[in-house]
Amino acid sequence: MKIDISTDTATICLYDLARLAHRKDDIGDWWSISANEIQEINLGNVVFLNLDEDGMYSVELKIGERFGTSVANLIVESGRLFIGPGEEVSAGGFEPDGSWGGAFVDLPSGNYELTATRD
Repeated sequence: MKIDISTDTATICLYDLARLAHRKDDIGDWWSISANEIQEINLGNVVFLNLDEDGMYSVELKIGERFGTSVANLIVESGRLFIGPGEEVSAGGFEPDGSWGGAFVDLPSGNYELTATRD
């Protein structure tokens, strides 16, 4: 599965909305505070892929295949994973619906190891 993403924060995020519901009403840029970002990553709630610059990126999702280096563990609780620009992460009373970019992927609930490579 290939997902095209445009970001103005030089970041791509992957997460299950159920895992970040507690951040929905947090400040809009809660994730730009290192302690907050690290806490949520360590809990398996979100993965942020920091990029060199803003722009258009293409993400190829391969389930069950291992490639690249291990990035983080990610918990999918609801069976629905959001992959999109960092500015779409739950915050400021907002949750993404896909209309501003990114996409939702249905996955079996469980713990996933995310590996990534950049081309």
